[in-house]
Amino acid sequence: MKYLFFILICFLAVRSYSQNEGYLILEQDQRIDRLIEKQKEIYMADSTIDGYRIQIFMESGNDAVEHANQVMEEFKLQYPEIAVYLIFGQPYYRLRVGDFRTRLQAEKIFLELNKKYKNAFITAERINLPENIFCDDDYILEEQSINNDTIMQIYYYDE
Repeated sequence: MKYLFFILICFLAVRSYSQNEGYLILEQDQRIDRLIEKQKEIYMADSTIDGYRIQIFMESGNDAVEHANQVMEEFKLQYPEIAVYLIFGQPYYRLRVGDFRTRLQAEKIFLELNKKYKNAFITAERINLPENIFCDDDYILEEQSINNDTIMQIYYYDE
């Protein structure tokens, strides 16, 4: 019995070792293409997800919108890579910054912003989706034909 088990293990080991070298041939059901198209439609209809933003300003009153715009311009000069959103919810004007998918990402930026904006806090909100790589110009989608099979490859283009 031990010898039979040993022979079976050896056979499976040799069999799994002798696979094709690095090529994957994928035969895909057409229903998957329809699901991908449906996902694109959903993405185009609502391009937001649950996430976090940091509120750095909140004020009400006659001069609130002017003050909010002034704070927004100052923020854009200091942090041009972080998105800024001016939100009005009666009676307050609020400035919220960033599109953070996790609270940990928001906490990292919050520690820096809290030095200047003492009343800043993290809030859960619907955020904009990150860019889709297939819509981004920095990525190149390339087709190759190997043994009459088409293979899709994605390359990141960095100047």
